[in-house]
Amino acid sequence: RILDQLKGLGASCDWARTRFTLDEVCARAVRHTFVNLYRQGLIYRGKRLVNWDPVTQTALADDEVEHVEVKGNFWHIRYPLAEGGGYVVVATTRPETMLGDTAVAVNPQDERAAAMVGKMVKLPLTDRVIPIIADDYVKRGEGTGFLKVTPAHDPNDYEIGLRHHLEQINILNPDASINENGGKYQGLDRYKARKAVVADLESLGLIEKVVEHIHQVGHSYRSHVAIEPYLSDQWYVKVKPLAEPAIEAVESGRITFHPARYADTYLDWLRGVRDWCISRQLWWGHRIPIWYCGDCGRCSTGIEDPAQCEHCGSKNLTQDPDVLDTWFS
Repeated sequence: RILDQLKGLGASCDWARTRFTLDEVCARAVRHTFVNLYRQGLIYRGKRLVNWDPVTQTALADDEVEHVEVKGNFWHIRYPLAEGGGYVVVATTRPETMLGDTAVAVNPQDERAAAMVGKMVKLPLTDRVIPIIADDYVKRGEGTGFLKVTPAHDPNDYEIGLRHHLEQINILNPDASINENGGKYQGLDRYKARKAVVADLESLGLIEKVVEHIHQVGHSYRSHVAIEPYLSDQWYVKVKPLAEPAIEAVESGRITFHPARYADTYLDWLRGVRDWCISRQLWWGHRIPIWYCGDCGRCSTGIEDPAQCEHCGSKNLTQDPDVLDTWFS
């Protein structure tokens, strides 16, 4: 269909040289590229926050997330101080994620910061106490001035967590139901858990107010359901070393943009670009050419499928089940 559409548009191609992504020659080129980048240290595996589609249960690239305007609420929740009475108030559109909170943050310039930073609060509905920390990400004058920090379920909170060495508590299963870290809410769908959490907070007198709120929520372009920021083991490409020559080419004047203002758009994108998640939990695509050794636990790769572990010589190898993002291919 795609080829017929291209022909219908009058595309002047050499149709005799048509290639399909999974053709042997293309697959071999992909294998060469992966192996070369991996051996240069530019491809690595790590546990990081990804856009997660709970229906197809795969990671998504930022460009595969569609933002949809949704009617929701801001729940203003009281977090009691662990000592001395009193409380701080946080506001959230996703109250169920509080089960994974590991801190409350306040701007260091906030007049309340000096008295509050270093104190502990009781995290409602759990048996945990968490610290109040100071971080510049919290905007003065916005919301309540106190921010619940859930490193495993929000990209900005994830960065705060890294800066302050906070624990990352994942409360979700791959299907977006609550896992064992959610206590009595384990097994509930995320939206049923939200209702249950709100009801329990109300019964404890910990809901200060609820404000209707219209906001942009990321949805999967595949399943059209709301994505979840989700802590997951994935394969990544280190983008910064690849972006630096592309930045230099524009800054030196070797490449120019017309209109010139688009150079700023380009440079802002490359300077802020994050490492690229290239693994997908799908059934279609080039299989990631990494084999795990069942004896020494290390990884092997190669242009050809390895017959034995390149580190210990064991033949007890299992290939990674994930496939490569189509755009990597």
